[in-house]
Amino acid sequence: MQINNLNGKVAVVTGASKGIGKAIAVALADAGAKTVLAARTPQTVEDVAAELKAVGADAIAVPTDVTDIDAVQNLIQCTLDTYQNLDILINNAGSGKFGTVVDFDPSDWDNVINSNLKGVYLCAKYALPHLLAQGGGQIINVLSIAAKVAFPASSAYCAAKAGALALTKVLAAEVRDQNIRVTAVLPGSVETPFWDDIPQHPDFEKMLKPEHVANAVLSVCQQPIGMVTEEIVVMPPLGIL
Repeated sequence: MQINNLNGKVAVVTGASKGIGKAIAVALADAGAKTVLAARTPQTVEDVAAELKAVGADAIAVPTDVTDIDAVQNLIQCTLDTYQNLDILINNAGSGKFGTVVDFDPSDWDNVINSNLKGVYLCAKYALPHLLAQGGGQIINVLSIAAKVAFPASSAYCAAKAGALALTKVLAAEVRDQNIRVTAVLPGSVETPFWDDIPQHPDFEKMLKPEHVANAVLSVCQQPIGMVTEEIVVMPPLGIL
């Protein structure tokens, strides 16, 4: 059980229906935060909210496609309508598809870029006015070590994550004087359903677990707002996504 030092804080977590996002939502709720769970699949994200409520947490589910402007605006508005506040935005939603540049389909490229980069931009864009109005808050972008390391057959994924890291740094520079901290968490490979449709994958025994990433995110949330803009979480000796 975590120390309840997020009591009264309101946190939005995207991609919260499974894997890393679910683990983050559980960790924040365990620390006392009110959690707003966003994901594309209504039933799955509603089930996670029900699990949290069953153990006494304050949580709601808002089915959301983070690449859709209207859906993101609805997510932020539902948060404000329910809790009258927004303190923490966790941008975790994303997808992966892999192939060489020559073989990669342009539509798949667009989907990967949109889910991993455009979604971060949209959620930050529509959350920031409320963080600015209340005088502070946090945005944490859960990315990948692929933001810094190039892997074969991963052009769209690496480009999207590198772009999201650059976006994180731009946002941090734009709003740090307004008491808003923007942080990137860059894990190595994590044992999640991300790998379900990838026949050849790294050894699960060498991967991070979702809870490792969730604990890193929670640690950032619990730190006083300061100048920290990047947190890298990698379990050695990984050289993999």
